[in-house]
Amino acid sequence: MNVAVIAGHLAFGLIAFSFLVKDIFWLRIVSIVASLFSVFYNWVIPVEPMWIPIGWNFVFVLLNLYHIAVLMYEKRPVKMNDKNAELYETLFKDMTPVEYLKVSKIAEWKTFKPGEIIIQEGMPVKDLHLIYNGTVDIVVKDKKVADLKDGQFVGEMSFLTEKPATATCVVKHDTECLVWKQEQFKDLLTRNPSLYFTIQSLLSTQVSSALVSSNT
Repeated sequence: MNVAVIAGHLAFGLIAFSFLVKDIFWLRIVSIVASLFSVFYNWVIPVEPMWIPIGWNFVFVLLNLYHIAVLMYEKRPVKMNDKNAELYETLFKDMTPVEYLKVSKIAEWKTFKPGEIIIQEGMPVKDLHLIYNGTVDIVVKDKKVADLKDGQFVGEMSFLTEKPATATCVVKHDTECLVWKQEQFKDLLTRNPSLYFTIQSLLSTQVSSALVSSNT
């Protein structure tokens, strides 16, 4: 078996292997290597080089190199203040630093005093809150049923379902939140599908945990 035949087997073997690769960066690396082996095979084996597959493989290499450059740009270290750095490390690590900056840039830091109502039961919810520091009581029909603390969202159910609030959220202690306007946040997520799935996963996880807690 000569070198060119081995290159052909490696090209198709790497294509098959790429279906097992979950990390998008390494998937593109594997795809580039597979394309280069394919170019070598199509150059050497035929009597004359097969220019169509060779040309298209070079196109695939260039496309993957472009996306690798984008991934490296988005994963580059970025400057964050202490609060955003803490939130990124504890909650948003599935995003790239650049993606998190996009999310935090459209949010506003707000401080709430004890007794303030963030969300009123039965009313439309216009904002999504993320508690950075503090405690918020969840009240249903004048009865406290739970509380939310650091790292938890307020208004996540309405954000996901687009329905009025199912509970009243009352600030228990001085509470600092990162606040997004729902309409603006959803517009950003619509334009960035990877962000949409990450945020949806975060919110859905909290909703699921709340449902489990309420049934125990």
